[in-house]
Amino acid sequence: MKVNKMKKIVLAGIATTITSTTWAGDAELENRIKQLEETLKAMQQQRAEQDKQLEVLTRELVGVENQLTQKKNAKADEKGKRKGNPVFASTKDGLVFDDGTGDWSMQFNGRIQADYRSIAPHQWKNDSWDIRRARLGGTFNFLKDFSVRIEGEYANTNDGSKSTTALTYGYLDWKHFLGAKVRVGQFKPIFGLERGESTNFTDFQELSIATATGAVFNSTYDRGVMLFGSPIRGINYNAYWVNGSGQNNDATQNGKDLGGRVAINFAEYLDANNSVIHVGVSGSENTVQKSSVSSSGGDTKLSAYTEASGVTSNTSAYANTIATKYFSSSAFGDGNVQKTRWGLETALSYGATKFQAEYIGANFDGQSIDKSINAWYASLTWMLTGESYMNAYKDGMFGRVKPINDFGVNQGGWGAFELGLRYSDFDASDFKLVANGCVAGSGCLESASYTNKANAWTGGAKWILNPNARILLNYVHTNFDTPITMNSKSSNHEDAVTMRAQYDF
Repeated sequence: MKVNKMKKIVLAGIATTITSTTWAGDAELENRIKQLEETLKAMQQQRAEQDKQLEVLTRELVGVENQLTQKKNAKADEKGKRKGNPVFASTKDGLVFDDGTGDWSMQFNGRIQADYRSIAPHQWKNDSWDIRRARLGGTFNFLKDFSVRIEGEYANTNDGSKSTTALTYGYLDWKHFLGAKVRVGQFKPIFGLERGESTNFTDFQELSIATATGAVFNSTYDRGVMLFGSPIRGINYNAYWVNGSGQNNDATQNGKDLGGRVAINFAEYLDANNSVIHVGVSGSENTVQKSSVSSSGGDTKLSAYTEASGVTSNTSAYANTIATKYFSSSAFGDGNVQKTRWGLETALSYGATKFQAEYIGANFDGQSIDKSINAWYASLTWMLTGESYMNAYKDGMFGRVKPINDFGVNQGGWGAFELGLRYSDFDASDFKLVANGCVAGSGCLESASYTNKANAWTGGAKWILNPNARILLNYVHTNFDTPITMNSKSSNHEDAVTMRAQYDF
């Protein structure tokens, strides 16, 4: 009994020991698990902080790389590589490139005028194909308020006497105020309507004898400063102060040519649809420059040209033919002959018809002279294809006519057709032409060489293929008050047929 009891006691102790040992092991495992969980959690938190630091470092690295890239691009731009805003091109007004912001643009322009002339009497001048004008230039607009224009003339005279390129336009504009823009350099001082318009858009092939008078009225280009603009709707003006010595010439004396023009389109105020009611006045005063006239036999003379010859054609053949006015030497003794000019102009158009006229007068007042020259013209033109002249009118001038249907073999259009008739008159009879050996003021005429009055009828047909191309055909009949003699042929009239093929952009 005791043995069995003893066994039971031993077995119970062993069981108790085993149970106690088992419970002790489970507690340690649980504690270990908790420690591992806490360690893992701490590591996870540490990893999250490291990820955040890594993200910050990554962003910083990207920023540094972007700065480096921008610096490289800036250096590349400085070397002329195209970066930044795209550049756009158009052909609306020449060949134009701009960035679309209006901050800058580059416009290229040019023209070619290929002429044919046949003049009778044929002894006066051979039939000829001429390059009347060949020009190329450009205008750079920058900072929205400024522009620079430079243009060169590449056409030579048909006798080859002019072999170098001549500057036509070379000026700087400040145009912040549309009503008061400023131009400095060499430009066209605007006097009158016909002479003020671009030769790309004149109604006839050449200017009338009333305005193509060279030094009598004004040169085409001069150097100085001009204020111009449109301060009020329908009103355009310009006021200039120039050397008065002509194209590519510096001043030869202190006197300057001061002048201006004001033009009003009353159709803007009368609600006259599809119409232009244009009225303008011009005036100027200066001292006649000795450099702008030719001299012979100790006397000074001014010259004009027929329409068929044009102001820049063969002057050796046509100089002094219409009106050579000999001033006595005393008149220019001190170079002080005041030239005062005035002009009236009008243009009335309705739809496809236009009437245009100008009167121009010039008075020469010196020590021993007080004489005047008067000239005028009137013209009527008609667009057979219905284009409106109003659409070509801008800033007091008539410009580009855009055909309703451009000419094209595939498109089926024929362009625009225009007919015109013009009468012009030049009267310098207030001056007496003094022959060699005659006494100044005696009134004797060197009739074999000179005349002081002329008038001309011009009929014209024009084919405008598209806004940039046109073909002109003109017939000009000029009458001289006194017969003139050139190349041993005397005549009191000149007949001419002229043609022009033109393209401009």
